[in-house]
Amino acid sequence: MLEKAINAVRGLPAIPERYRGLFNAWYLRRRGVALGAYPWIPGRVDLYLGGQSSLVVGDGVFIPRTIEVIGNDDGRIIIGNGVSLDSGARLQVANRATLRIGDRTGIGPYNFFNAFDDLTIGSDTMVSPMVNINCADHGIQLGTPMREQYGTYGPVTIGSDCWLGAMVVVLKGVTIGDGAVVGAGAVVTTDIPEYAIAVGVPAKVVGERM
Repeated sequence: MLEKAINAVRGLPAIPERYRGLFNAWYLRRRGVALGAYPWIPGRVDLYLGGQSSLVVGDGVFIPRTIEVIGNDDGRIIIGNGVSLDSGARLQVANRATLRIGDRTGIGPYNFFNAFDDLTIGSDTMVSPMVNINCADHGIQLGTPMREQYGTYGPVTIGSDCWLGAMVVVLKGVTIGDGAVVGAGAVVTTDIPEYAIAVGVPAKVVGERM
């Protein structure tokens, strides 16, 4: 509706969603993205690939609204088949890290993934809105402003068939096993076993899926 209103003021016709999708797919391929078959991308991808970074996207990706993808250094982003990436999602990779999203996984609105070390999300996983997954921490030693200190990095692995509730935070060095459920607002600082249900700050296991 907003696009139609803006175009009406400008005296321009609304661009049908189908044609936006075709243009966006063409644009990504022109920028060097290895994009699979049957993409559906009516949303814009704000793309920056610096250094030797790369983006590979499987078949049938769905991007309904604007997202942001940032590659630095030798980082790689690999997105599987049938993945959906919703409004405001931000994927960032740096150093020599790989950010990998498995087949048919759903990335919710305003998810922030910072892969300064390897970040892996399995297949068929659901990531709710406003989830933050961070593979980096900042130095906090006294005597030097924190903004000037070097970070520390650690990989994050999230299994297949997991469900991360809204506003979950996952910190560096954590593994969440296959089939686990993490309740809304939890802060995950340690590993969570397969099929466990974890809630709280910091997240603690309170049960298991039956």
